[in-house]
Amino acid sequence: MRRTLLTLVAVLGATPVLGTPAAPAQADLDSGTQIGGLVSSTLSLDLTQTGATVRTVVTTTEPASRLSVASADGRSGLSAKVSGPYAPLDPAFGLTLVAWDDVLAGKATTLRLKSTSPSTSTVFITLSATTP
Repeated sequence: MRRTLLTLVAVLGATPVLGTPAAPAQADLDSGTQIGGLVSSTLSLDLTQTGATVRTVVTTTEPASRLSVASADGRSGLSAKVSGPYAPLDPAFGLTLVAWDDVLAGKATTLRLKSTSPSTSTVFITLSATTP
């Protein structure tokens, strides 16, 4: 992330702002001025549901993130999948569907839900980071 931040600052510094010539900004970069800083973490999850299919779009700056689903009422009989066979949701802990080891921007994933009961169920879909 730091390399991206430095590239962005360098591009902005080379562009005249409010009529200021670009040369002073470039001179500051060449004189050894340290550029950098901390960037807060971002976790973004957009959901679109059609029946028992949920399309997710994930953006995260955390290199170790995961997408999970859990029953809202702790009820058993629910299962979910992203790829491969359906896996049952643990009534107490839910189910991790996907884990990523890199930062993501607009990563689309489709998950499918299934219930053994004809009644309506509410689930929590969570994007979380495993590092602070």
